[in-house]
Formats: sequence, C-alpha cells, structure tokens
Amino acid sequence: MSIRKVMYVSLFVVIIALVISGCGGNQSTTGSADAPKVIQTYGEAELTAPPELAKVSLAIETRSKRAEDAVEENAQRAAAVHEALLDFGLAEEDIITGSYRLYSYREWFEERPAAEEELQTFQAVNEIIISTTKLENIGELIDAAVRAGANNINYISFELNDPQEMLMLALQTATEQAAKKADAIAKGSGEKVSGLYSIREERADYIPYRLQDDMIQEEMAMDSASTPINPDEVTVRATVVAEFSF
Repeated sequence: MSIRKVMYVSLFVVIIALVISGCGGNQSTTGSADAPKVIQTYGEAELTAPPELAKVSLAIETRSKRAEDAVEENAQRAAAVHEALLDFGLAEEDIITGSYRLYSYREWFEERPAAEEELQTFQAVNEIIISTTKLENIGELIDAAVRAGANNINYISFELNDPQEMLMLALQTATEQAAKKADAIAKGSGEKVSGLYSIREERADYIPYRLQDDMIQEEMAMDSASTPINPDEVTVRATVVAEFSF
C-alpha cells in the first residue's frame, strides 16, 4: 500500500472517531436530567344558564306569475306584519330585515299542450328578525305575526344578552380543573406541583339554544289556541391545556 493511501485511510479513521465522539457528547448534554419535568392535563367546563333574549326569524313568501305582483303582495304583507309587531309592544329597533330575495323557477307539465308545458313562477321572500326579552310571550308574538301575513318561521334562537361573563367563568373553571388534576397526578406519584409551566386555551364556545323550523311546527301543532314555545338553557363550554412543573 502506498504512503498516500495509508494517509487517506488514517484520515478517514480519525474523522469517524470524531463523529462518534461528538454524538456521544450530544447525548450526555441533552439527557433527561436537564429536561423540564412537567405534568400535562386538560381542563374542561360546561356551564348552562337560562336564556335572557329571544331572536325569531320570520319569513313572508309570496308567489305569482309576474314578478311585480309577487313583490307588491309581499310588501303589503310585510307592512301588516311590521304593524302587528309594533302593536304587540316591540320597538322599531327590535324589528330588522334579515334578507330579501326575488327569484323565479320553472315547472313543466306533461299533460299540457306543447305551447304551455312550461310555467314560470316568481317568488319573493322577505325575512324579518325580531328580538325580545319577554320570553314568556314568544308564542303569542309568533301567532300575531302569522295572523298578519307571515307564513314561515325559520328559527327561534334563545341567547344571553352578554355571554362574555359566562365564557370567562367557564375558562376559569376549566383552568381550576386542570390544576386539580395535576395535583392529583403529582400526589399519586409521590411528587408535588411546584408551579405552572405553560397553559393555552383549547376552545371556548357559546351555544345558544335554537329551535329549527321542524321543531317549531311540532310545537305549534300541540295547541291550537296559542303556540307553546318552551326554551331550553344555553350552553357555554371551555377547554384548556396546561403543563405544571414538579
């Protein structure tokens, strides 16, 4: 073997030795002794409260072969519904227009002559959203609107006036639960929690109670005299993820 080859082999062996030595050094400096000792826990909270506010989405739907007729009839019905709501005791700011749509659709009839087999119909839909804190009168309010010309109820949403206070309380409760879990885990392991290492909010949800159209129809069918509406409680949920040092 030539001197140059011997030098190359020796240099390669030295490099391999240095790499192995370096790897061993890294493992010793990042061992478990230097890593923070933490307990990770999840804290959850679910709070409920009686609703304070109701929002009702009413719709006035009119159809005609002419767009002008559908719009005109809809405007007349909407004015009558608006007046009935004011007479019931609502203020102007409690009644807003949610949406207004005018569209057409076509129907085909096989039994008609060829010249008349297609029929175009125009439909106007006016959504009115009303707000009230008089939850005990929701059924009577809906009945008054229907008698005045509303012919569809999209939903009834029962809510809180300001959900922020309950959201903060739910987060606080979830955090307290996470801390109690960490204490229990540490105690079971013969350790003691020394402090909070990190914490983050996982979720915080405010969920109003909503009656959809099919549920409302069932409620309305229960009593012909007055529509019975029975609101359930609203829900607030919160989750946190925390790490505690020990």
